[in-house]
Amino acid sequence: MPRYIIPQVPTDPREGNTGITQSINNTSDAKDGEDLEAWKDLMVNQINALNAKIRASTSREDSLTVDSDAKSILRQLEPSKTHPLGTHGRRELGISILESLANVVLFNIHFLHRNAEYLDIACYCMGQALTFIPPDSPDLASWLFNLAKCLQHRFEVTGVLKDTDDCIDHLTTALKITPLGPLLLLELELLGGAHQHRWTRLFKSDDINRAMQCFSAALSLAAQGSVIIPTLHIKISELFFSLSQVDKNRQVEGLERAIESQTSAVSLILEGDARLARYLNKLGWSYNLKFKRLGKKEDITAALEAHTRSLQLTPQEDPAWLDRMSDLGEAYQIRFSYLGDLGDCDRAIQLHEQVVSLAPEGTSNLATYLESLGVSYMERFSYSADKRDLDKAIEYQSRAVSLTSPDNPDLPGRLNNLGISYKSRFYSRGKLEDIDKSIELHGSAQRLLPEAVLRRPALSQPALASNLGDSFQARFSRLRRVPDIENAIECQTRAVESIPDDHPIKPGLLDSLGSSYQLRYQNKSMLHNLNDINKAIEHKTRAVQLAPEWHTSRAIFLNNLGLAYQIRFQNQNQQTDIDQASKYLIQAVALTPDGHSDKPNWLNNLGNAYRERFCIHRQLSDFNAAVEALSQAVSLTSEGHVNKPRILNNLAYLYNCRFEQSGNQEELDNAIAHLQKSIECSRGHPVQTFSTARFLARLLSSNNRPGSLPVYQIAIDCLPQIIWLGEIAPMRIAQTFHLSDLVQEAAAAAILDQEVHLALEWLEQGRSIVWGQFLQLRAPLDDLASVNPELAVELKQVADELYNTSIGIIPSETFEPGSFIRPLDWEVQRLHQAANHYDKLLDQVRQTPGFENFLRPKKASELVKAAQSGPIVVVNVHKSRCDSLILFPNKSDIAHIPLPNLYERPALKLHVPFDILSRSSEHFDEIDGFRGVRPKVVKDQYENMLGELWECVAKPILEALAISTEQPPQELTHITWNTTGPLSLLPLHAAGDYTKPLMRLFEFAISSYTPMLGVLLRVNPPPHMHARILAVGQEVTPGQAPLPGTKIELEYIKALAKEPNQYMQLDGRSATVSAVLDAMEEYDWVHLACHAYQLPNGPLGSSFRLHEGDLELMQIMQKHFRNKGLAFLSACHTAAGEETSFNESAHIASGMLIAGYPSVIATMWAIADKDAPLVASRVYSQVIKDGQLDYRRSARALHTAVGELRTKVGEKAFARWAPFIHIGS
Repeated sequence: MPRYIIPQVPTDPREGNTGITQSINNTSDAKDGEDLEAWKDLMVNQINALNAKIRASTSREDSLTVDSDAKSILRQLEPSKTHPLGTHGRRELGISILESLANVVLFNIHFLHRNAEYLDIACYCMGQALTFIPPDSPDLASWLFNLAKCLQHRFEVTGVLKDTDDCIDHLTTALKITPLGPLLLLELELLGGAHQHRWTRLFKSDDINRAMQCFSAALSLAAQGSVIIPTLHIKISELFFSLSQVDKNRQVEGLERAIESQTSAVSLILEGDARLARYLNKLGWSYNLKFKRLGKKEDITAALEAHTRSLQLTPQEDPAWLDRMSDLGEAYQIRFSYLGDLGDCDRAIQLHEQVVSLAPEGTSNLATYLESLGVSYMERFSYSADKRDLDKAIEYQSRAVSLTSPDNPDLPGRLNNLGISYKSRFYSRGKLEDIDKSIELHGSAQRLLPEAVLRRPALSQPALASNLGDSFQARFSRLRRVPDIENAIECQTRAVESIPDDHPIKPGLLDSLGSSYQLRYQNKSMLHNLNDINKAIEHKTRAVQLAPEWHTSRAIFLNNLGLAYQIRFQNQNQQTDIDQASKYLIQAVALTPDGHSDKPNWLNNLGNAYRERFCIHRQLSDFNAAVEALSQAVSLTSEGHVNKPRILNNLAYLYNCRFEQSGNQEELDNAIAHLQKSIECSRGHPVQTFSTARFLARLLSSNNRPGSLPVYQIAIDCLPQIIWLGEIAPMRIAQTFHLSDLVQEAAAAAILDQEVHLALEWLEQGRSIVWGQFLQLRAPLDDLASVNPELAVELKQVADELYNTSIGIIPSETFEPGSFIRPLDWEVQRLHQAANHYDKLLDQVRQTPGFENFLRPKKASELVKAAQSGPIVVVNVHKSRCDSLILFPNKSDIAHIPLPNLYERPALKLHVPFDILSRSSEHFDEIDGFRGVRPKVVKDQYENMLGELWECVAKPILEALAISTEQPPQELTHITWNTTGPLSLLPLHAAGDYTKPLMRLFEFAISSYTPMLGVLLRVNPPPHMHARILAVGQEVTPGQAPLPGTKIELEYIKALAKEPNQYMQLDGRSATVSAVLDAMEEYDWVHLACHAYQLPNGPLGSSFRLHEGDLELMQIMQKHFRNKGLAFLSACHTAAGEETSFNESAHIASGMLIAGYPSVIATMWAIADKDAPLVASRVYSQVIKDGQLDYRRSARALHTAVGELRTKVGEKAFARWAPFIHIGS
């Protein structure tokens, strides 16, 4: 509705628009007393009726009636011939009626939803009444106070600053004529509040000073024990709090004074006072900000205590209850952000979930609550990289957007935040649709801004344009499309140019634009266009110049400018650049007071800059400056702070750099000492502990210092916490990439110290970690059940839940109506809880006599028992040394065979094998007749590589096994290879010198592989239990080459699988995903002849291409297979590892092994469709003898079958016969 304007109703057309004041002064024909009394009764009745209607108002129609009645009363107060106001009695009555009408509106303003139109009526009535009051009236101060209060009410609703100005003027006048007493106290309080409101709009120091004077004066006038005293303390605290937010130099002082006043207020309020919960909430926020400023644990602890108590004191029916619960969640989130305790983030999410769950449908704050919940999930995602947290962030932010109307000025900001989340998901998963969605959302936000800024005049459009540029930049990082980086620079340039230099966000926009130029300089075709880095420095310089001295981000801008100079120095080697870098980093440090929690970080960055300069120029002054900065950073960082280990590490790196230049053992001692201290500080933070221990162990080992093995042990002991069962399996597999070659490095160090048993244990513990976790969760519990059956049952339930949840099976769960935990959140929380519960149950089991080592990493004395059908050869590949450890059947000794030439041979340098066997289109042909793509045959590459494998690995091993290479033996030894590093991607079974006779591994041994020793220690079913074979074929797959050989292949198997064996064939349309899965549960063996797809960077999503769908490895592993035998994977790439996770054996074949098939035949790359029937027929003719299925003959059968294929195609047709391998028993 439009703002209400009081009508001026003329009494007669000839009189014109005469107002009330004029009528009072000019009218002399008053009615008699009886008429006056009757008019009075009429007006009182109408005002009472209006009051009743206001209190009963529930709808829009009711509000319109109230508005109409109020206007009717005002019209009756206008002068007329019937009711003139000239007499004293009628004047007094008119004043009384105006006051009554104003009070009715003011006292019932909450019923009127603080509507500005009704406040206009109240202010008009008060103003008109005031004009009748003589200047010497004793009531004048009271009328001035009431009018000021009315004006302040209207300002709080409309935000029109003139109302506050008028309020201040009226109160200033009132103060001059008000004697000591209660009214004076109220006037001082209201005047202080008016100045406070004006301060928050204009930020003029005079207002905050006058507000402080008013509240202080009121406090001094208040009687001891007065209920107003706590309120005045709170108002004073609000002033100090506001001051802390705008004046950086007084930030700490302001917060401390605010806390002091709030604490005083809280201490003066008795339990049961409704104000206590509100004031505690304010106190909590002050402590929150003080903690963010100074980083002292006691402040965030106090904040949590205040917010917790505030929430406890707030009844659930109180409208503020949800807001205060959200504030408590925010406090937990703040503590998590600084201290890194994941439990705090989980608690924040629980609280925000509860707020969202309990928020009434249609509540105005629901979109805000949802957005806060999404931000919490984003915070946890940034810590754990759990993609489900990011999905939830997007889900809740999407709901917030959906609840926001198109005309809501908050919508552009919410679209912007959702766009940022999609950009984060793109960085996390690399799906182009996510970054495209981000760009779309940012674009939509910009389109909505022109209308939104009319109601929210803040200049936010440039920031959103800059964010759109950030998304274009992100897509450039993936596709390297020049238009994307050009669009990024164009959007950010437009943002910079569309905002004045004095706008507070301008420095940030300039800094972002400079970063885009810096990225283009670093990445654009590696050309290092000097103009780009020069522009980066130019824009970042302007950001620094425009940022006021008090700007909270000024130190950040200075730091970033210093880094830009460092980058230019790294490529241009200009001394002035590194000097400039140091200068700006010094300024960043100087701007930050010693008590500021960021000070250690800035000192750390400065120390690193000095360290880099010292390592290049070897100037002792740089070394000393670096030591000073880093040492000060250490001293300013409190014990237990998550950053302390990192700073200690940097100090250690500095001393190590000095040691490498000087050879001074004292510097090495310092480096070692700081790393040891870092490990002590970072206990409980597994990633930090792991990284530090790895560096320290390398330092000790490379310098022949004692004690490296215990430190390697610390690093390896961190692995279960880093690759935690509380994460889903794909996430854990991805995390193994960051472990690099630590395990091989540690094993090499142990072997050097002649600790071969320890080396074997570490290699088993630190490779195929995720597969090992799956095995652990499926470990038999019979022994435990015989001692403690209840504990065994509970452990099995939790293990099954972890297993299933890890691969995507979410147990059904009943949720109570109104429960704050929803299924999506429950999935994450439940997995974390299950992992913690599982760890506690393991501790409980290990306290049981005889179970002290229950499910702990196996000792070498147990691992050697894996050698059953023949020797196991564990090959450790590391740049420091290469070795093999040989385990023999029925022996406890471990033979150590050095392989000194393995790592340095040209054919085995890290990238050569990957180039040869890479499955990228650059290195493979996709041709008809192959199941998938096959390696391009580059002349001599295979042959050279296989020759190197023979010379460096196979031949020394055969010699160690006393296998003569003069002529093939009558009985071939069965060797099981357990390889590490790049060797795990290579066809070691095909090793040989193909230029000479009797120089091929297959002539002297049968080869199998195993991803880990533990899988060979499982108790597998005896062959006589197997009598059922499932054969699956898919000749025609949409989008793939036809495979006619699959029909022949299945015909061979069917002919061999005679009674008493059962044979089931699913092919063509019958080979659906569900049908195959159901049959796999029923049948003992499975043969899959089809196309397959190996998913990069994660085997669980790899799949077999069936009719109308893909059968994923994850779906197979969801089945609790028992007593299975052979899995023959006659498809492409089923045993092809990944360069990024070669120590995890991340392929389908290993997954089938873990799923319950003890013997697997698979392929390292594509196979010829016409070769598969030959190999399959020869294998099954040997594993089925006299009607008996025996998977234990699989390795020997495959060896014979591949031998026939090799004879047929030629032994140098490596791409045809070498891909077939056997894995397992």
